[in-house]
Amino acid sequence: MGRKKNLTARVKIIQTAYQLFLADGYDATSTKKIAENLDMAHSLLHYYYKTKADLLVDVINTITAKLHAYMRGQNVDMADKLYAYGMFWRLLFEAGTINRKLTGLYLPALTDGAVCRRITGYMIERFTPFHAQSPEKIRLSPYVLSGVTAQILPLVLDSQTEMEMKEAVHFSLEIFYHTTKMATAWTHATIGLIDTRTTPQLVRGFVNELEKMMEVEGLGTADN
Repeated sequence: MGRKKNLTARVKIIQTAYQLFLADGYDATSTKKIAENLDMAHSLLHYYYKTKADLLVDVINTITAKLHAYMRGQNVDMADKLYAYGMFWRLLFEAGTINRKLTGLYLPALTDGAVCRRITGYMIERFTPFHAQSPEKIRLSPYVLSGVTAQILPLVLDSQTEMEMKEAVHFSLEIFYHTTKMATAWTHATIGLIDTRTTPQLVRGFVNELEKMMEVEGLGTADN
């Protein structure tokens, strides 16, 4: 019973942190405020999460797990892992065109080296075929993708570039596939397939499922 209670508490903490991070921003949301919204002692919150960064990792990894499950349910070809990882990346940031705050949630994670390594490691575990025996450049390619995206996203969000979200993600994916040594023709064909597959209905379906999963009584869903 104790393990079940711990799991339930973690889910509520993740849901509440997600809502507050989106509503007020990661930097402006303290762990004390999260604890207050949970009617939980601050010390108990720190029992589950030593730092706010640890909590951010779990929030984003929860989104990754949800998107992985959603893609499987939508019959995305998960066996082609390089395609599936590219599809995941595109869907993730297309969701940010519906809820800009969702994209903003990733900026503190992608720009914090320690957090970025942890969330990218989890994404690799879920999506990519790379392993310890893979050539180093290939093993590092998902981190390259995260790094490039971290630099481009602020420009897109702050209207400092004429790129749209889709174009920015395409640019990041081209660099990612180039780093994995994929042929240019294969890269363009795969990005074209991702383009065709990423319909507004597919993106909205994921956003709706994520909002339902992360909804907390008393907080509601985050504003778009």
